[in-house]
Amino acid sequence: MPPPWLRAALFSLPTLAASSSFVATLDPDLTFRLPLGFRQNASASFLATDTSPAYSDQQLANAANATAIAFSQEFADLFPLNASLQLVAEMAQPFAVEIGAWDCRRDQVWLTGPTINGTNYLEVLDLNSSQVYQPNTSLPIPNPNGGFYSNGTVYIASDGDFATPPAIYSVNATSLETTILLDSYFGLRLNGPNDIAVVNKGNNTFLFFTDDPLSALYNAGQAPTLPDAVWRFDFRSQTLLPVIDRADISVPNGIRANREGTKLYLTSTPDPLTYGANGTASSAIYVFDLDADARPTNKQLFGFAERGISDGLHVDDAGRVWTGEADGIFVRNEQGIILGLVNAAAVLSEQEMEQGYMLENFALAGHKLVIFAVERVYVVELAGRVVAC
Repeated sequence: MPPPWLRAALFSLPTLAASSSFVATLDPDLTFRLPLGFRQNASASFLATDTSPAYSDQQLANAANATAIAFSQEFADLFPLNASLQLVAEMAQPFAVEIGAWDCRRDQVWLTGPTINGTNYLEVLDLNSSQVYQPNTSLPIPNPNGGFYSNGTVYIASDGDFATPPAIYSVNATSLETTILLDSYFGLRLNGPNDIAVVNKGNNTFLFFTDDPLSALYNAGQAPTLPDAVWRFDFRSQTLLPVIDRADISVPNGIRANREGTKLYLTSTPDPLTYGANGTASSAIYVFDLDADARPTNKQLFGFAERGISDGLHVDDAGRVWTGEADGIFVRNEQGIILGLVNAAAVLSEQEMEQGYMLENFALAGHKLVIFAVERVYVVELAGRVVAC
């Protein structure tokens, strides 16, 4: 999750009308070939592109009024003909921004909001009752950020606070017994764990997490003592190793693996000043192969953020990669081709967009897409199950 200063630096989205039809289809060639004389501003949504002739303008206008925008039949087929947005939870304060960990045994989603006045809180949404509650974990988890559910345990990345170092916490989803899994490397504090992925390889399990300096404002401004990195914890050998450094990923953020444990995906969130046209970093998604020992190899660029940054990341059982970006939730196939997106302007208010909020994270919950819209949570029933328990 980007801190407030970074959210404020993101380009704001234009105000778009409420959805009149759920899925709009755009010709894929509008993403790479437009009539001569088209005009666009890098700070505006792709849907605001001024084109000619009128047919392309009309397609873009129709898409602006839809909840989902399809560039392919595969994306359109994710939604049933009667698809709709269901508002399942709402609060008078931001609470639904990050984590997106689905406890499939209880059909519950763990989430958290942005940090306000130096604090944010864990929440759990019960998809059966639409009730939201704060879990009574046996240890407080200050400023939770990303998280992951695996086999009865929820792992939470904590940015820490003035008194508590950043750490990875382990929470029993039934008893809520909470322990600190790791908080340092040879006596050096972590910078600020951002997101987590648990990967099963053969008879062993590994926990990967991203660590970056974005949480320094929560820790009395303490300067980072470790380089930005992606780390791997080996549960069997009880060892912690850095496996990707900042030379490969400048500011690692979202992280997930495919179901087979053969691919590791990462989003990078550099400072906006460094990823412009003449910048030194990229707001992008990368993919690594995971070898038999769960070591990342063969880095490849998977895709650029369509606009702004890519934050939360999930991989469905078909290998499609879902990312939260400035214009919405984007879905790419295994080759990195954008299949479609869920339109952020259909669920975020004008004020939220002006404040720099985007659909930073979400959850894939069986046959449901759970959308975190800051002060609201929406659910879309999909045409079929995209992730199994």
